Amino acid sequence: MNLLIDTSVWSEAFRRKNKSVNSEDTFLFQIIKNEEEIFLTGIILQEILTGIKNQKLFDDINNHLRFFNYINPTNKDHILAAQLRNDLAKKGLTVASIDVLIAQMAISHNLTLATYDSDFEKIALNSKLKIINFEKYYNKI
Repeated sequence: MNLLIDTSVWSEAFRRKNKSVNSEDTFLFQIIKNEEEIFLTGIILQEILTGIKNQKLFDDINNHLRFFNYINPTNKDHILAAQLRNDLAKKGLTVASIDVLIAQMAISHNLTLATYDSDFEKIALNSKLKIINFEKYYNKI
């Protein structure tokens, strides 16, 4: 499965207090263990690194993340994301522009978005976005 990994999934793994990143109960560990194709985008990278005050930790995480596949938004992605956000607003749904852009990039690249963020559920119910959460993923394997 080709997965765009949302910030919420990375955060679960990187910000655990009592467990390591390798904890089997993290969504990210299961994805890596199953050798899924993992994709990132600069927006998600920025969100992951934002707020890390320890420079060594910042550098370590940044170094590890450089080995994954990266996708970049095109002008068309930005235009389609704006249209999607407008369509959602017509239905009374408010979603952050960044989340809609991430969703549109997943749609454009035919990726499933691995996420815990309920805003993406709203988008998925009203677009071609495919999402998966840990429970659905774990039940598939």
